[in-house]
Amino acid sequence: MQTRQPYFTARRLAAFGVMSALVFVSSWMQIPIGEVTRVHLGNGFCALTGLLFGPAIGGFASGVGSMLFDFTNPLYIAESWLTFILKFFIGFLAGAISHYRVAEEGFTRIKDIVGAAVGAAAYVMLYLGKTLVIKLWLEHQALGAVQAQLVTKLAASSINAVAAVFVSVLLAAALRPALARAGLFGGLTGPQAKKA
Repeated sequence: MQTRQPYFTARRLAAFGVMSALVFVSSWMQIPIGEVTRVHLGNGFCALTGLLFGPAIGGFASGVGSMLFDFTNPLYIAESWLTFILKFFIGFLAGAISHYRVAEEGFTRIKDIVGAAVGAAAYVMLYLGKTLVIKLWLEHQALGAVQAQLVTKLAASSINAVAAVFVSVLLAAALRPALARAGLFGGLTGPQAKKA
């Protein structure tokens, strides 16, 4: 009789911890744009986590690392639980698409690009939706002021999304062979990457 291993083994927990920390640190690599938004590398590491370790670790490490970043800034702390949910989708979707049928097909560059792009685009839409609801209906700001903030946030979020796809796909291709040699993909994510 074969015993079933728990999903969160020591290796998976270690990957979760390291990637949460990388998401947290990369969120500090930023350029503020006024008082309403910023351009940063955090989303790229959220997508990278999903590409490397799949949807579960990708989603949770993205959410936790980003939420911890919010804890360091009084402007963000009240919405940290929303940040967890929204950033979860970057890593989860990137991982789900990248790891789809990975046992049969291996990793491909196309699935990595599509996964990172879908995760980043989903985040942009959710982030803008959250901003609209909070600013317009909860804070009762004027429609013109909300629209101006949405335009600024859309511009910065679009830059973040493009950077996320670029950074995550390049780093995933560079890191997978080393992670495979270290034995981190054994039973964790399937076979080594195939060329796209």
